[in-house]
Amino acid sequence: MLGTVLLVGSAIFSYLLNLNLFRHARKRAEADTGGPNVIRWASTTKPTVGGISFFVTFVLAVVAFFLAYGIPTREAGSNFLALIIVTTLGFFIGLQDDTYNTRPLLKFLGQVTCAVIMIMYDLHISVFDIPALNYFFTVFWVVGIMNSVNLLDNMDAVTGTVSLIIVVVTIMRLMVFPSDVGDNAFLFVLVACAGAFIGFLIHNWHPSRIYMGDTGSQFLGAFLAFIGIHFFWNFDWGINGSSQPWITRMIVPVMVFIVPIMDTTFVTVGRLMRGQSPFVGGKDHLTHNMSYLGVPQHLVPVALGLVSLTSGALAIFGLRYFLQTSALNTFAFVGYLGILALIFFFIYKRGERIGVAKQRFSKTFQRAYLERQNGPVQAQEKQHS
Repeated sequence: MLGTVLLVGSAIFSYLLNLNLFRHARKRAEADTGGPNVIRWASTTKPTVGGISFFVTFVLAVVAFFLAYGIPTREAGSNFLALIIVTTLGFFIGLQDDTYNTRPLLKFLGQVTCAVIMIMYDLHISVFDIPALNYFFTVFWVVGIMNSVNLLDNMDAVTGTVSLIIVVVTIMRLMVFPSDVGDNAFLFVLVACAGAFIGFLIHNWHPSRIYMGDTGSQFLGAFLAFIGIHFFWNFDWGINGSSQPWITRMIVPVMVFIVPIMDTTFVTVGRLMRGQSPFVGGKDHLTHNMSYLGVPQHLVPVALGLVSLTSGALAIFGLRYFLQTSALNTFAFVGYLGILALIFFFIYKRGERIGVAKQRFSKTFQRAYLERQNGPVQAQEKQHS
């Protein structure tokens, strides 16, 4: 009952806050065309204020928990403090970028700082026997997820939906694999943030009125990176007194975060193979290629959300109820990821071909239109230039 009230209350609060932010941003944009608006996949500019609701809801949830239950103690309290610090830092990294369009290097250093803070609070990936390797992998994970979430924010409702599903899967993990009582604070915040995402998605669903901006994507990146380490990477997944091998502990987080990981991997490899910089934006993501293949834009987040939910649920319920041996776990999970990678690869390559063909057709159509409007001489001069 408390969880339902918290979820609904957070969703209503987020919806109303985003509504007010949208109205304020629209008035500001009317007065100043240089306001905080950007163009994504859509052809119109929209205010990037949605991420503010994430942070405000998160802060209020933390304060509410402290007032109702007190501050967590010992290890849970230390980890909870680390969560507050890194998400706050992530929020301000994004806010700085949305406001002043900061240099990529400064943004990268901020992301590395988030990872270092986690390590300082003894919250890091503990898969290998060599501490330095664990620290390096933690930095790689945090920076990678923060950039993956940012890259995924390229179409209406996609990042919000995938983030919501990851939070739902995390709540499922807490229910199916109960752990320390200190995780109650994290559960409280997870439910509140899920409500915040729902309230935002009402405004962000296609056709959207607002975007989350880097303010939202960097907050989400830090938040989800923490979730991945605390609830998935470092969880033992013990069943009937037996522990899972290291390879299973590595595969499960990949399954939970499969959509941002796959999207970033395909985009980065594809751009490098074309001789392009992976840090320059483009319309070559899985979301764009799905649209090129004819998937309606409002169904793209639904499809990716279902993939994320299926993968996360398969990992959790498979370990808990169906897969009884470590070898079977590894075989089933690797097989599933392989099939999913092939499907995504087909979507990426097929959509890429169709996208290139559409761009060529658009240029040809535009050239023919110019010839019709300006005459053959002017059109010839324009082509020569």
